[in-house]
Amino acid sequence: MARGHKFSDPLDQQIYDAHRRYIEVMEDIRMGAISGETKEKYLRIIITLTEKLALPSKPLSEIIGEMMAEAAPFLFQTMQNR
Repeated sequence: MARGHKFSDPLDQQIYDAHRRYIEVMEDIRMGAISGETKEKYLRIIITLTEKLALPSKPLSEIIGEMMAEAAPFLFQTMQNR
């Protein structure tokens, strides 16, 4: 399926395409294999990240630092449960 270019900057277009691919993979491949508990934690992380990204005055570096601190316990727990 051919897609028109949404952005004039090639890097912006690559980011856009990567986001779309991420959504496709999550919906088509991963979603069915994730436990309910993990889905709840993941949803909280995604909602929080999106809310922070929606604040244009908040620097991306600050958002990343906050998200790392908030997501770290979930990430470490997930790594240990392999």
